[in-house]
Amino acid sequence: MKRFNIFLTLDKTSSLKVLSKASAIICLIAVIATSGLIVTFLPYSTYADTQSDLDEANEELEELKKAQSSLSSQYSDLNDSLTATAEKITAVDEQIKTKQDEIDSLNSEIDALNSSIDEQYEAMKLRIRYMYENGTENLLLQSMMESGSMADFLVKSEYIVELSNYDREQLDLLNEEITSRNDAMANLQTDLKELETLKTSLNSETANLKQSIYDIQSELDTTSDSIAQTEALCLEYEKKIQEENIQRQLAAIAAMQAGDEVSYSGTKLDYTATDLAMLAAIIECEAGNQSYEGKLAVGSVIVNRVLNPRFGDSITSVIYASGQFSPVASGRFAIVLARGASSECVSAAYEVLNGNLTTTALYFHVYRPSVDTGGTVIGDHVFY
Repeated sequence: MKRFNIFLTLDKTSSLKVLSKASAIICLIAVIATSGLIVTFLPYSTYADTQSDLDEANEELEELKKAQSSLSSQYSDLNDSLTATAEKITAVDEQIKTKQDEIDSLNSEIDALNSSIDEQYEAMKLRIRYMYENGTENLLLQSMMESGSMADFLVKSEYIVELSNYDREQLDLLNEEITSRNDAMANLQTDLKELETLKTSLNSETANLKQSIYDIQSELDTTSDSIAQTEALCLEYEKKIQEENIQRQLAAIAAMQAGDEVSYSGTKLDYTATDLAMLAAIIECEAGNQSYEGKLAVGSVIVNRVLNPRFGDSITSVIYASGQFSPVASGRFAIVLARGASSECVSAAYEVLNGNLTTTALYFHVYRPSVDTGGTVIGDHVFY
């Protein structure tokens, strides 16, 4: 006698329509009963509600990913600005050092000039004192008496006058140089003050940028947590629909014909970067917490299906085949694909795409020790 399972997936918003069709359902039950068929009415399925909630979660996930993308862009821009500001501060520091070196050099020159003035002044005082003590007339008279000729006397007299003028000129020249250097020093001090003010402003800008980066990072962390929570929610939905997938797989396994399960080991697929990313993502979804052997086995099942004529002929068609992989139905696959799979899952995907197929199985599901008796158990999965 045949047994039929009838699923009643009632939409909450369609209760009036259900009531209006009650008589039709009763008639259907009566017909089936009179035909001798055994009918099992399964309890109300929550899959419809779950799918509705899942759609909302996926919509929220899309918004979260957009927000994360925007925040990441802002984060990158702020880091670029911070780097640019740091470079400006470095340049200003170099200019400050240059100005300070120039100031130090000028100070040394001014000190040297002041020493020269002091020396010149002391020498001048000695000469003035000598002339004062001896009198200018005495000096001239002495020069006349000591001169061998009038020409010699005129030369010595002119020397005395020029010496006096020289002292005055030297002092004036040294004072002018000091004045010039003091003016240059004032300009340098002004430049230095402006540079220090600029550096203060840049340091303030740096502090603001760091605070903004911290705030953005906090928002990114919050968004990442929300995405992780949504991913966890998708995983919970998967658990609710996994049993249905297992039943479909078992039915497909029972219908397998001789030759369906063949070894394709060593066969390399022509694949794209997208194929590699998709295969790595489904491996992480299905076997992210399994050993590397388990990851290779899951990847091998996908590639075996691509190579088997009973399934799709591409990574995309196999992964997106209706009712085959619960992470695809829940939306968790899309999350992992968007963020990128782990390096170990990428390595496993690369190996199987290049021919390292570790199993000939075409199906796998979560191993149930009390139920599953056939297949090959690898970690938490059984492969058929």
